[in-house]
Amino acid sequence: MTGDKAAVLIVIVSIVLLIYFLAAPAGRGFSRRPRRFRTAYRFEQGTTPDLKDVGQQLYAVMGASFQKRQLLNRSEYQTFKIVEDEIAAARRGYRVFAQTSLGEILSSPSDDAVRSINSKRVDILIVDQGGWPVAAVEYQGSGHYQGTAAARDAVKKEALRKAGVRYVEVSEIDSAEQIRSRVREQLGWQMAALPNCGAPRLGRQRA
Repeated sequence: MTGDKAAVLIVIVSIVLLIYFLAAPAGRGFSRRPRRFRTAYRFEQGTTPDLKDVGQQLYAVMGASFQKRQLLNRSEYQTFKIVEDEIAAARRGYRVFAQTSLGEILSSPSDDAVRSINSKRVDILIVDQGGWPVAAVEYQGSGHYQGTAAARDAVKKEALRKAGVRYVEVSEIDSAEQIRSRVREQLGWQMAALPNCGAPRLGRQRA
């Protein structure tokens, strides 16, 4: 085990032991049966946890349950596979990622601008051989434009435009070939044949 790994392990064990002693009743040491956390937090009444503190974050996680969530819905995943297959077939060394945070791929000298985009995500991100983002693909389903969705998209689109990242919108009525052609066009790759009118579509066409 390297020195760095050993140091990290010691820190983790120390935090767990500290939490155990804080949660145990006064005057009691280790018991044969581990105590179960009845609540997510044990703080003085009327106080709120400071979740900037990693120890309190761990305490919250240990006292809560978790369930896995689907990263992409069915239509989004179909779109992801179409884009992924197209990028792989081009053999240019590009890669595709899903649900990527804008805060991970964009930076700005303005703190306000960073906070405005930090938690927003793009459905599909295409990066080049060096790992630099080159295009974002957004799937717009039938119920997408509700509430502030259009405004949120405008924020993402403008931030990506200023950073030089192409923005590609696809919808449920687009065929697989239309999606491929749109992606190739934005990447500046050679266009293929016109979309096949009989090609399968991602979702039911709107009335």
